[in-house]
Amino acid sequence: MTPNQIVAHNVARARELRRWTQEQAADALAPYLGARLSGPSFSALERSAWTPGRVKQFSADDLLALSRGFDLPVGYFLTPPSPEFDAGLHAPDAGVNGLDPIVLLDAVLGTPENLVHWEAKLRAYSASIAPMPKSKRRKPNVSPADLADRLGSALGSRGQSVLRQCVGEVDDAADVLERMAEVLRAWDQTAASATADKAVPGDTRSTVAMTSPRHDDDQGVPR
Repeated sequence: MTPNQIVAHNVARARELRRWTQEQAADALAPYLGARLSGPSFSALERSAWTPGRVKQFSADDLLALSRGFDLPVGYFLTPPSPEFDAGLHAPDAGVNGLDPIVLLDAVLGTPENLVHWEAKLRAYSASIAPMPKSKRRKPNVSPADLADRLGSALGSRGQSVLRQCVGEVDDAADVLERMAEVLRAWDQTAASATADKAVPGDTRSTVAMTSPRHDDDQGVPR
């Protein structure tokens, strides 16, 4: 799937989430798109997720409109179908089978290596104060102090995604960890048994000497 097909796929998912008909979704998006999509146009938009020859091309303006109209983050519309769908990500550098969709999630959520740059930019945004508007009818632009902190949630989401890639869903992960614990316990028991089997009884004379009473004279010299 191309990134545009993924967006089209998620428009349909967002509409289902909001429990809207295509007509209701078109009404909700109209103020932000600047025009109202007709019924056939909206239907074609959603179908373009599965028609490679007629894929809807979404712009950054469109993504912002979708986010505002459906009240969902832009990243929602760029989230690939789950791995069980087994769809590769189309890109100019992709092979026949496409790229791993995690490439798109890395681009949306960031990685531990590049999130620091985004965090710095958000902190700079939060530290900046917008000038007062010349008209009293306008409100000054806001700069929330928690912008950079919101990245913690994004990083956590990415971590969950990577974990699920490795061990599956939460229940599966718990099962995997429990099995690993059982294996470690079995190794410990095997190692303990092997150590006991190899042990050689030591000379008991030293023990006897240590426990036998000493008969020393008053000067501490043995008799």
